[in-house]
Amino acid sequence: MEKMKVLVTASFSDQGIARLQEKMDVKYHNWLEQGRPNTQEELKKMVQGKDILIVETDEVHREVIEANPQLKIIGVCRGLRGDDPTIDIKACNERKIPILYTPGRNFNSVAEFTILMTLAVIKKIRPATEWLHAKKWQEWLDFYTIFRTRELASLTVGLVGFGNIGRSVSRLFNAFGSKVIAYDPYVNDSNLYAQHNVEKVDLPTLLKTADVVSLHMNVSDETKSMIGAEEIALMKPTAYMINSARAAVIDHDALYEALKNKKIAGAAIDVFHQEPTGPDRDPLLTLDNVFATPHLAGTADEVIENHTNMVVDDLFKLLNGEQPKFLLNPDYDK
Repeated sequence: MEKMKVLVTASFSDQGIARLQEKMDVKYHNWLEQGRPNTQEELKKMVQGKDILIVETDEVHREVIEANPQLKIIGVCRGLRGDDPTIDIKACNERKIPILYTPGRNFNSVAEFTILMTLAVIKKIRPATEWLHAKKWQEWLDFYTIFRTRELASLTVGLVGFGNIGRSVSRLFNAFGSKVIAYDPYVNDSNLYAQHNVEKVDLPTLLKTADVVSLHMNVSDETKSMIGAEEIALMKPTAYMINSARAAVIDHDALYEALKNKKIAGAAIDVFHQEPTGPDRDPLLTLDNVFATPHLAGTADEVIENHTNMVVDDLFKLLNGEQPKFLLNPDYDK
């Protein structure tokens, strides 16, 4: 019997490629080695004659799906929602193509990075490092007076979003001794909050109370610019905003004005409305009370291992007639 043919443009572990090669004819075209996602035209050409397509950052529009009548399964190595615009779910359902995906692949990495970002901005790592390299340390008492910081144990941390990442973040902040509160209209199990030593509150209470406001929600019609000028105005002038989620969940201009005018103490940001970016494109990067990183929160090696194992495990389950664990469109064959 002829082997099934699979195109993998996702970053994959060597072990994952080897597992696929045991049963399939594999074409591996890692987008990271290319340095950019593939265009739809490129995917249309590469997917010809393939039974399975596994992507990561690449979008899969109708034109790609219709370009190859042989395509049977799509795997996506990232979290998705049911109306995600990057994958044409309707076109897949019309063709009865199941979509496997990998929710939670990077929650540990993002949680750890959130702690790093919080510590960096509160401990004033960026200005202190720049100050040192600029040879401004002249007296022993300089750094004690210029760079006063806070301890996490003394702070209340407010999590906007209490899914997999929010829960992982809560465990880490608890380990530092912080008080953790959370708002999530979709998570109502009081026992779940109690298990994580987290107090469930409404959004205004969180914003007024927290010393650190950390965002952990997906982008949807409900969450776009969810944190705007009115919400930021509720925060303490000594509070910090942390965003390792998505840029679209916060009003960029409102955040910039609040930081520029010292309405809040600072922010740590890993995601931007325009990426790639820089100080010439985003004024947030010109402010001295902003600690910023270039979308690094989910870049750990373990994330690649996680999504590789998740999608390969589910692919083999599907091919064996079993129910995959992470299937985006369960009604694909109706």
